[in-house]
Amino acid sequence: MSIEKIGFALPSIRQTAADIAAATGAEESFVAEKVGLRTRYILGPDETGIGLSIRACEELFKKAPELREKVDLLVCVTQNPDRKLPQNSAGIAAGLGLPSTIASFDISLGCSGYVYTLNIVEGFLAATGMTNAVLVTVDPYSRIMAAEDRDTNAVFGDAATATWIASGNGRSTVLARDFGTDGAGGDAIEVPAGGVLRPHVNLTMQSEEVATWTRDEERLHMRGRAVFNFVMERVPPSIDACLGAAGLEIGDIDWFALHQGSLYMLDALAKRARLPGEKVLKNMQLYGNTVSSTIPLLLADLDEQGKLDDTKVLMSGFGVGLSWASMILNFRPK
Repeated sequence: MSIEKIGFALPSIRQTAADIAAATGAEESFVAEKVGLRTRYILGPDETGIGLSIRACEELFKKAPELREKVDLLVCVTQNPDRKLPQNSAGIAAGLGLPSTIASFDISLGCSGYVYTLNIVEGFLAATGMTNAVLVTVDPYSRIMAAEDRDTNAVFGDAATATWIASGNGRSTVLARDFGTDGAGGDAIEVPAGGVLRPHVNLTMQSEEVATWTRDEERLHMRGRAVFNFVMERVPPSIDACLGAAGLEIGDIDWFALHQGSLYMLDALAKRARLPGEKVLKNMQLYGNTVSSTIPLLLADLDEQGKLDDTKVLMSGFGVGLSWASMILNFRPK
């Protein structure tokens, strides 16, 4: 499995730390300095996750024009699809005009989703003999956040990315991987209502009856301290496990592409895992926490700066589930 190129797209509404502070009642300095969110982008009223994903794919096709005719597989990572069904991936494929011979499916994962799905795509390509996949990430949390909630609205932003993954030995190779799940702590990041447990509309009721879930139960909830403690406990051992499996030391890694939970979390994690701060990539200040899109955005930014080739990159995603996934990739020289 090789990551070849990455495209991305941002929605139309740009907000600043001052805008977010005004909505949440938080101090602007808290949003900009501790969370690290100076600007972020959220979906406009007429924008959708599928539409944003199509734009990201078109940006990818601009970078790799030959890819459009070669796509065998399209996978979308999202926990906030445009509709409960059908899946986003089908709508993206149709919007791009891809042939009906491609395979497509969605993966319901959040912050660890990009790293997990790289491995899923690798296995799918190997099992089928397919050669080219597009991995899309899009999680528009802006549509499930309460504007006044500083625990979420002062953290998250929207973005979509599209990664070209090719089978075989290409631009990059995998050196090591590590995964884990702590489902007992899953309610630290949740939307309580809307699923089978508490459906928006209970179709087993009589026609005049309606579900009684409140607005509060249908919005995103996050207990920041519980998430922080989880990250500090689980992610450093995952990083060490990857390094050990690859036979590498921290100093052998050129870049650490870690999920952008918050600036405070990134700095604390780097210290806990003994990572050199100058190698820990950050774009939280530009986009906010874009969930499954944070890591591919980091890689895309690196690539646009010409700093991705001839490097070893350790990626680690962690959050919703609670789950984590780490991976080391070696990018070849040009």
